[in-house]
Amino acid sequence: MEGSLKMNKVSIVIPARNEQYLQNTVNDLLNKSEGEIEIIVVLDGYWPDPPLETNEKVKIIHRSESLGMRNAINSGAAIAQERFLMKCDAHCCFDQGYDVKLINDCKEENWVLVPRRYSMNKKEWDRNTDKYFDFQYISHPDDPTYQFKGCNWPEFGPRVKGKKVADLMTSQGSCWFMHKSWFDFIEGEDEENYGVMGAEAQEICLKTWLSGGRFLLTKNTWYAHAKKRVSTYGYKKPMGEWAKSRAFAIDCWTNNKWHKQTKNFEWLVEHFRPVPGWHTDLESVKTIHFIRRNYRMEHATNKFPRVIPGLNRDGLIKLWKELGYKVGAEVGVEKGRFSKLILENMPELKMYLIDPYKYYDGARKKERGFSEHKRHAHNLLDQYNIIWLEKKSVDAVREIPDNSLDFVYIDGNHKYDYVMLDIILWTAKVRPGGMIAGHDYYNAPRSACMVQNAVDDYTKLHAIAPWYLTDKKAAHYRADKHVSWFWIKDGTIS
Repeated sequence: MEGSLKMNKVSIVIPARNEQYLQNTVNDLLNKSEGEIEIIVVLDGYWPDPPLETNEKVKIIHRSESLGMRNAINSGAAIAQERFLMKCDAHCCFDQGYDVKLINDCKEENWVLVPRRYSMNKKEWDRNTDKYFDFQYISHPDDPTYQFKGCNWPEFGPRVKGKKVADLMTSQGSCWFMHKSWFDFIEGEDEENYGVMGAEAQEICLKTWLSGGRFLLTKNTWYAHAKKRVSTYGYKKPMGEWAKSRAFAIDCWTNNKWHKQTKNFEWLVEHFRPVPGWHTDLESVKTIHFIRRNYRMEHATNKFPRVIPGLNRDGLIKLWKELGYKVGAEVGVEKGRFSKLILENMPELKMYLIDPYKYYDGARKKERGFSEHKRHAHNLLDQYNIIWLEKKSVDAVREIPDNSLDFVYIDGNHKYDYVMLDIILWTAKVRPGGMIAGHDYYNAPRSACMVQNAVDDYTKLHAIAPWYLTDKKAAHYRADKHVSWFWIKDGTIS
């Protein structure tokens, strides 16, 4: 093992600009390595205070003026002496033996590896073990929020379940590992066209994928990246550089202009199909982004549904309001209590209310209770912009145009077949980017309630991901204790 490690040394480049945690990062790399490494720190226009500690394994390149992250990476790589090249941000911690594990997994010269990324507990200088970020996709150029940027993609995880090393469309860019010869082959990082920073990970992954290499996640090792809560350290993107890097990346790659590529960009998109925004409606992508940011649900998971901590039915109404929903439907109104909450908080909403108010197979109330419930609901709700459809769900759905609703909330007959049929029929009525939701995510065979089984089977059959549940612990009133479920209609493009 020792003999092979001497042949398989790693050069680690750290581009650094006004870094608060540079010494911590260097120490962690030194202490956690099990093979032979050299660390090349590029001090881009500053000197650390206090100075970096002297170590024979650490080389320093200092520039009196900042030349940018791309130049710093290229400058460090230019003096790298070892077989493998690794780049990391200057605010990271690492797994024990990260270097040996990466070497073992980098089996081909044209592979680029990204270790599993965790968020960092800076106080403990260690990973937050429950928050990791495995997969990202390249967003569509027309995505108004991200525009050809790496976006977290936890839903991809189940597609490669069980694989320790898996294909990765792109990454966040704070750490990567490859043969030094591959970095030379892809001609390093393009400073002229991309500018000083921006789209670094997209440049490396696209050069690799489209010239016959592979860009890969390895779960056999990890690093943790410190998120900057305030801009007191690290690189800051100069005005105009984001637009420059994105514009060039979009033009170069979607038009297949790189002179060394042997595959076109469409091949990559199909390789990862379905990709949000490329094979699904952009409205659904926008809404999912909003939910993830709003409830801090960006970290990875292979398990769905996900409970959104603190979200109850009141919060679900608030979410609809924040998403700007204008037209909705509730299937199963009963006394109108939830409809009243919705309309009180969204008085401009146009609302379809569906309830036959008569007995049929499996209905929860007998005939004598329906007239009372109907009268109560009308008294509560007739002041609002509502359309009553006092019919069975299967009949009422025919009166609503396809793709016309912003949301539907299903709370009708709780027998398995009825729930499944409601989901199927009402999904067609919700527009891409709208929400399919419902109540009572549980099973109670004695009362014939089989909502959970029906929802689980539908989401599994249709590969629905992500999808969510409200938080039972956040209940404000009795009905809240019965969990709601929901997902965003993706408008898949064939």
